[in-house]
Amino acid sequence: MPPPPPEDEPADESWLATYADAITLLMAFFVLLVAVSKVDLALYEEVAEGINQQVNKKERKAPIKDMKADAAEIVQEYTDGKALKLGVDDSGIVLEFDSSTFFLPGTAQIVEAAYPVIAAVSELVNAPQYVMFNLDIEGHTDDDPISTVQFASNWELGAARAASVLRAMNENGTQVKRMRVLSYAETRPKAPNRAEDGTPLPENKAQNRRVVMRIHQKPFEYSPPKYVPLTSIARDVEGTVQPQGAAPQAQQ
Repeated sequence: MPPPPPEDEPADESWLATYADAITLLMAFFVLLVAVSKVDLALYEEVAEGINQQVNKKERKAPIKDMKADAAEIVQEYTDGKALKLGVDDSGIVLEFDSSTFFLPGTAQIVEAAYPVIAAVSELVNAPQYVMFNLDIEGHTDDDPISTVQFASNWELGAARAASVLRAMNENGTQVKRMRVLSYAETRPKAPNRAEDGTPLPENKAQNRRVVMRIHQKPFEYSPPKYVPLTSIARDVEGTVQPQGAAPQAQQ
């Protein structure tokens, strides 16, 4: 009597689980590399949160996402979405204040109705979970030159408006060391100020008059300059600065 044929053993498919996990991790790794290569912190945070939920099955803190949601509530509560706009950049949150709404024309004086909005923004960034964020406050103008006793150019006007927002934020408790002011005058327009034939475009000009607040986690670092020592500078008898080693001029 011949022996019975061997029974077929069930296929061991346990390796599929390990293979699927490896593929998932590789995909997540490459997505993470793409996000980091663009230095897009907002995207990095979203990717990290997604990986954490899929791999660790745990919630991960996402301060940029949380702040964006909180800032959206301020925009909805205090404005129509035009006077104060919410956006994101590769560093964090962007709030754009419409200068025509927030300032008296041709001045850096904030209108009374704008102070509650700034106070709400200050309260937001002062929350304990957001104290690691710093603020760049930028002043932008249109291309109409200004020349007044107070402002000699659009550079002064842009800087003064940004400084007014900083001062109002500070009055509501935001530390000065977390903020800095920049003026771009008319050099960073959102839209062309004029048509190709030079005709002014009032709607575009209104868009370009703005104060932009960038809220990010980049540290404010200051590197003192390395001054050239005096011993490396030679001076002739008349006070003309000459490079070290240069022959002195003959006296007449």
